[in-house]
Amino acid sequence: MNRIDCYCPICKHKTHHEIIGEGKNHSPNDDYYYLETYRVVKCCGCDNVSFDMEILDESNVEYNEQGYEELVAVHKSFPITENSIEPLRSWEMPTLIAKAYRESVEALNNGSLLLASIGFRATIEALCIEKGFNTGNLITKINKLRDKGIITAIDCKRLHEARFMGNESAHQIQEPDREHVLIVLEIVNNILNNLYVIEKKFNEVIEYRFKDYEEFQKMIETGVSECKKGTEGTVYYFLPDGRKYRKEDLDKYEAEMQTRISDGRFTCLSILPKKENSKYRQGYKVE
Repeated sequence: MNRIDCYCPICKHKTHHEIIGEGKNHSPNDDYYYLETYRVVKCCGCDNVSFDMEILDESNVEYNEQGYEELVAVHKSFPITENSIEPLRSWEMPTLIAKAYRESVEALNNGSLLLASIGFRATIEALCIEKGFNTGNLITKINKLRDKGIITAIDCKRLHEARFMGNESAHQIQEPDREHVLIVLEIVNNILNNLYVIEKKFNEVIEYRFKDYEEFQKMIETGVSECKKGTEGTVYYFLPDGRKYRKEDLDKYEAEMQTRISDGRFTCLSILPKKENSKYRQGYKVE
């Protein structure tokens, strides 16, 4: 079996790969030597199929123990190259933010530092817009994130530093240093991770506890306000998605809501008839 060792994007390190197919490009004359070998490969560990490009170029040499020059092969893997940056779980983020963020990380992995720098600035701008800050310059918008408690004062200071670099890239067409871009990525990752990724994981694992009935009713009213008249659903339909709720709290406050619906103190919903011995939760209709 014809094999090579190359990077596997699933295993996250170099592994043995079976060569499924390959093709070659080489220098057209003797003035300069290069050989490019393109291979479709399959990891012998996880069976993932990817693409490997091996480059032999006379400018890339090392000296062996005898002092002679030897060509050194450079491998590039697709779709993910070795030592590339893995983005956060962007599906947890709003679409506008996720798009700017993913494309910025992709530009960084492709070595397009200028585009990556501008892209991370756009990601910050998208975050501000998603939080409702659509007016003013970016300085004002970032400060509003801090003032509303969405980010900390330290995060605010760091975002301003990221904004400076993005401005230089956008307005002066000045390519930043890769290390600077990586620091900005850390700043952006930290904020997006706190606001979206960890929040989503928290809501999936931790059971939400209502402070009191009034908080429960306010959340129900918000859900009802987003529905058309006549919409039917259980209490879960009108509560925020993506959360786990303590059954004992839900049972207690739903019983209180039913009492208030019956005596006319809560008029947003009406109680639907429930079949005898039904295993399904009580249904309601938006009035």
